[in-house]
Amino acid sequence: MRNSGWKFILTTFVLSRLFFFGVGFVAAAFLPWVVPWEERSIAPDPALEGFWGLWTHWDGLIYIAIAAQGYEANDPERPAFFPLFPMLIRAGLALGVPIDLWGVLISLVATFCALYFVYRIAEKHWGQMVARAAVLTFAFFPTAFFLNAVYTEALFVAFAAGSYWAAYVRRDLFVAGLCGALAAATRNIGVLLLIPLVYLWLRNRSEFGWRGLWDLALVPAGLLGYMIFLWYKFGDPLIFANAQTTGWRRELTNPLATLEKAWTSAAEGLKVVLDPATLFLDPSRVPAFVAANAVNLVFLVLFLVLMAIGFAILPPGLSVYTFLVILPALLIPGTQQPF
Repeated sequence: MRNSGWKFILTTFVLSRLFFFGVGFVAAAFLPWVVPWEERSIAPDPALEGFWGLWTHWDGLIYIAIAAQGYEANDPERPAFFPLFPMLIRAGLALGVPIDLWGVLISLVATFCALYFVYRIAEKHWGQMVARAAVLTFAFFPTAFFLNAVYTEALFVAFAAGSYWAAYVRRDLFVAGLCGALAAATRNIGVLLLIPLVYLWLRNRSEFGWRGLWDLALVPAGLLGYMIFLWYKFGDPLIFANAQTTGWRRELTNPLATLEKAWTSAAEGLKVVLDPATLFLDPSRVPAFVAANAVNLVFLVLFLVLMAIGFAILPPGLSVYTFLVILPALLIPGTQQPF
């Protein structure tokens, strides 16, 4: 049973990654304007102009800039990007590996780990069939192309799922706390893993003892370590939070106002979605941005439905964690796109 699990995970990983690489190749060949260089004060690097560079845009360029140059006081955007991913990219620079290829490799390794952890968690709770369905859904979900990119999605899911796997499947709170700390050093919401982990400890205090609680105290270490670094370098341990306002113009907003704006934006985006010629043949970015508002609202509705089902069948701690992870999208919306 275990061996078949490994074979299924590996097969799903290979086929899903090849599928998205293929989609990217076709897009680059027939829609050349999908690979423009972005702004944000990052000079184009000829090493990023090939096939692997296709997966190194937008936030990926910022992570690469941090890896190469560090956090700079004159760039208000960078502190919002947590340090673990740039540190791993920097290791590739030290080894002399092409920076775009190294960033993609990090995401691919993390994706395989994430698929393994998701499979084992689902298998433990609901059996092999559910585990396979969970892995297939995760690997081939429409937004799973991010798992190929120089983004933190794959790395964060690997550490978050790894933390949950270590606690609920392996029953090792030290490993769970360590993975949680790495998740928190990848994205700030990693610290919320304390919720399902502490819930598990409360339900199983006789098994884990008080030492288990100390193990879970590792989870905030990833966030606290970054805050200490920012305090030392910039004199402000909360500059990563302030960067959301000063660098990315995101502010705490009434969620009802966000939903109203999202509904209006989605109505405009739907017009573009229903006009593929405009969406795919217009070399400007505007149609894609507008269409994304409709897609984002659809995904939010899907998430809310799945979350409601999750509260009925998932462990309560995991459901609460899932709910809190989505809150920033509602409470701190973007300026161009509500979600």
